[in-house]
Amino acid sequence: VKVKEIQKRELPEVNDEFASEVSDFDTLEEYKNDLRVKLQDEKQKAADTEIENRVVDKGVENASMEIADQMVDEEVNGMLNDYVRRLESQGISFKQYAEITGMTAEKTQALKRIQTRLVLEAVVKAENITASDEDVDAQFDKMAEAYKMEKDQIKGMFGEEQIAQMKEDLAVQNAITFLVKEAALTE
Repeated sequence: VKVKEIQKRELPEVNDEFASEVSDFDTLEEYKNDLRVKLQDEKQKAADTEIENRVVDKGVENASMEIADQMVDEEVNGMLNDYVRRLESQGISFKQYAEITGMTAEKTQALKRIQTRLVLEAVVKAENITASDEDVDAQFDKMAEAYKMEKDQIKGMFGEEQIAQMKEDLAVQNAITFLVKEAALTE
């Protein structure tokens, strides 16, 4: 055996200089505070999502409905197509992914998504929940920030039909918020 080279990993000293190199902050304390705030925000969002999921799941559990097999099949196909598009955008074919993971289309997940959407749409209708123009505008702001584009440029990509769908989706999200508030009041 012939040793050609020995390397030792040296970690940088964690100080103000390090903080200014890896972030937009001048001091280590500012950087730590920013990380702390971001972690707290992430934990709060995760907790909020968990509460929303539990409330919505309870609503679906208490609802009674009959769903046609064709509707479930269409949802499975839609979910699968969305997944395939995301995989292919990362350079992986679905066939390769399925071979590696053994993944198959799940009807139960599709059924749950349909049930959830139907229950939330029923809440939207029963409670007359809508999405305001401010809600739509805020959604465009989020999209512009996420895609690093101008808000007007994002808006230009949407037709009336897509904006109407966005309003429906936002109304459903508002229904989730409504259900969470109602659940909190009854506890």
